[in-house]
Amino acid sequence: MSQVRIEHIFKRFGGVTAVNDFDLVVEDGEFVSILGPSGCGKTTTLRMVAGFERATEGEIYIGEQCVSSSMKNKFVPPEKRDIGMVFQSYAVWPHMTVLDNVGYPLKIQKVPKEERIKRVKEMLALVHLDEYAERYPHQLSGGQQQRVALARALVARPGLLLLDEPLSNLDAKLRESMRFEILALQKDLGITVVYVTHDQGEAMAMSDRIVVMSRGVVQQIGAPHEIYSNPANKMVADFIGLVNFLPGEITDGRVHIAGMATSLPNNSNLTGEVTIAVRPENITLSAEKGTMQGILTHRFYLGDAVDYRVKVGEEMVRVIVKGADLGKFKDGATVYLDFDRIMIFDKE
Repeated sequence: MSQVRIEHIFKRFGGVTAVNDFDLVVEDGEFVSILGPSGCGKTTTLRMVAGFERATEGEIYIGEQCVSSSMKNKFVPPEKRDIGMVFQSYAVWPHMTVLDNVGYPLKIQKVPKEERIKRVKEMLALVHLDEYAERYPHQLSGGQQQRVALARALVARPGLLLLDEPLSNLDAKLRESMRFEILALQKDLGITVVYVTHDQGEAMAMSDRIVVMSRGVVQQIGAPHEIYSNPANKMVADFIGLVNFLPGEITDGRVHIAGMATSLPNNSNLTGEVTIAVRPENITLSAEKGTMQGILTHRFYLGDAVDYRVKVGEEMVRVIVKGADLGKFKDGATVYLDFDRIMIFDKE
């Protein structure tokens, strides 16, 4: 295992700052995801840790080794960084068998053939591909090819595993199962993982901590439940999970929302015009009474829940009710809402 220290890293491409003062410590054996929309700088950050990009400023340590430092003019190439990496495109060699693909890093290290085959077979068994050793990539499914890439990254027993959008080319059901396979493998091996994704579901399900990025800047770092329940700003609240945003105002220490019959306690230190955020699952829907009246416009059956859209004045409010009966409320009906929990942000 390896601790990773990323100290005040900047990456500039001409006049564009792709990564702006990224600072993070990933502990031994920790699974950390870097999450954000396309173009936010997450993959560039991972590539700097891997050594495929050189940081403009700052330092990177893997274990005790300084692998990149603008101040010391030091740069260690990828093959000397004790890392394994899995790419979005899998990058398995089509002319090699599964056995040869996985064993290639050991061949480069000049590991004796007998030992190499032994370690490859052990790794293939770990990723449930021991029966496919003599097959070629074109004879495998997408999920199996991803396992080959994962086994190849791990066979040399690196201290750090880097994964760049590794599941984005898989279908939804396979993507979900592969999440848990990767996580189980990480726990079994006790390896340190830095995982890049734009899929908040992946990050929430797999990570010990999540780093949320936007426009090259870290917005928040924390455990999944912390980021979901207490987002640092409107961007994080919007990107992690579902949320309604409503205009509000704080006067006399109370929160006033247009269309709400009563005010709510102010759990922030803000005053004046604000943005109110409320998760769809934190709203109670009733046909009889509540603090906010609206008209139900649409219902969407989700199997384990019903997704309602309620028009309140000029705003559309989304409400998700677990285990709800689709016929309980009708389109066009007058309904009432109560907010169980709100979040308050500066008006932008």
